[in-house]
Amino acid sequence: MTNKRNRMGILTLILILGFSSTAYAQSQGGTFTLTDIPSMFNGMYVFLESGNINVELYGVQSVNWDDGIITLPRIVNGRVSIPMWIIFEDRQIGELAKYNGNNTVEVSILFFDSATLDNDSEEIAEIYFESVRFSNGSATMSFHDNDNFETY
Repeated sequence: MTNKRNRMGILTLILILGFSSTAYAQSQGGTFTLTDIPSMFNGMYVFLESGNINVELYGVQSVNWDDGIITLPRIVNGRVSIPMWIIFEDRQIGELAKYNGNNTVEVSILFFDSATLDNDSEEIAEIYFESVRFSNGSATMSFHDNDNFETY
């Protein structure tokens, strides 16, 4: 069930890229930093999906609007810093901006072998945090503090 939910998040982000190339320029955006990641995951890449009833957030390294390629951040030395993005659902579809807000949300992070994400990407693991507090767009959690971890 978790796998289907996350697959929908990836598809949502890819669809948004397909329908629009609107992004709001903000000079500053926050990051989610995951620490204490087991060494077996070094060199892998991550996609973050997050939100609550009020906000929908995604964590990716970058988005190329011209070709719809989503680049993922890489795990190095047991840690990864993930740039955070917000989707504005109350505006036109596809409006994506760097996130710098203050919210408490659920966070799901998917692990991949590839640096880019598309419809055919298959996650190899997932970590879940039930409650993460973002302040000025940033938050840090230890791998050991997860509420659930699965490998596929």
